[in-house]
Amino acid sequence: MYEYVGNVHLHSAYSDGALTITEIVKIGARNGLDFIIITDHQTLAGLDQGMEGYYDKTLVLIGMEVNEHSHHYLALNVRTVVPDNESNPQQVINGVNQQQGIGIIAHPFEKGSKFYHNGLTFLWTDWSVQGFQGIEIWNHLSRWRDELTGILKGLLLVFKPSLALHQGPYRETLKILDHYQGQGQRVFAYGGSDAHGIKIKLPLISIEIGSYEEGFRSINMHVLSEQPKQNNLEHDRELIYHALSEGNSWVGCDYYRSSRGFRFEAQSSRGKWGMGTTIPWHRGIELYVKTPYPARVLMLRNGELWAKSQGTKHRFPVNRPGVYRVEAEHRRGWGWQPWIFSNPIWISE
Repeated sequence: MYEYVGNVHLHSAYSDGALTITEIVKIGARNGLDFIIITDHQTLAGLDQGMEGYYDKTLVLIGMEVNEHSHHYLALNVRTVVPDNESNPQQVINGVNQQQGIGIIAHPFEKGSKFYHNGLTFLWTDWSVQGFQGIEIWNHLSRWRDELTGILKGLLLVFKPSLALHQGPYRETLKILDHYQGQGQRVFAYGGSDAHGIKIKLPLISIEIGSYEEGFRSINMHVLSEQPKQNNLEHDRELIYHALSEGNSWVGCDYYRSSRGFRFEAQSSRGKWGMGTTIPWHRGIELYVKTPYPARVLMLRNGELWAKSQGTKHRFPVNRPGVYRVEAEHRRGWGWQPWIFSNPIWISE
């Protein structure tokens, strides 16, 4: 399998980002990203201006983020603008599906901070919707803002934004994801930087909010493909979007330890299966996890902790059907740092 690393949620000067796509991709390349997906608000201007393509070895793809005040929705692999509809987000979902795109509910749970736009949040509240393909479980900018709980904490986060990574995704978001996956729905986990690179000038210093550099080092999507990239836009756009749409991917917090090399698969005498697949229950199934560094691996079944292991190679014999996914943590200081959140393997009745 070929592994590619990218950042899926970020903004350019075509909407409210600080830099041009050309400037952004240089930062992405410097941080080793194989691809980035621009998701400017309410526009596909970058696509219309022919900005998709390769910049040296980094592939730029262009989607968009729909809605302004609530029900933010990432629309990937679409070719025409999907209109806002905050009062009826199902229509937004339908609009993406009509283009056979990938739709992701963005940062559904936020707490806000009184130190940032008077506690402004962009929540997703309508869970009667159907037909979406993903949920953003970990948004770096959103989590950073929510950690601004006091003046001292705010100053620490300004000078060391990585402090916001220590808590990981909100458990409420993971519970929602587990609920949909438990119903057999092919809804997958996503994560991103939500980078804007906005600089705020203060009397003595300039503060950057949502740094591209910091974001690209932090919450990324890792995808696996049976085929290699060919440095061809049409071929590789399909390759990346296919891997994302099939859930053969994971969310990695790559700031302290890169998650390149992580693997999660099911094996038996009948074959091997990766993330995003459904296999019928039969005797002899074992789940295998490999982590690129020593880790504490939590194996969840139907959203509940089922087994755990420490090391770099992890084996879990399966004794019953269920929805299985991995959460991995690496050692940092005296504690454990949230690191990898896999997509599931369904073992059906």
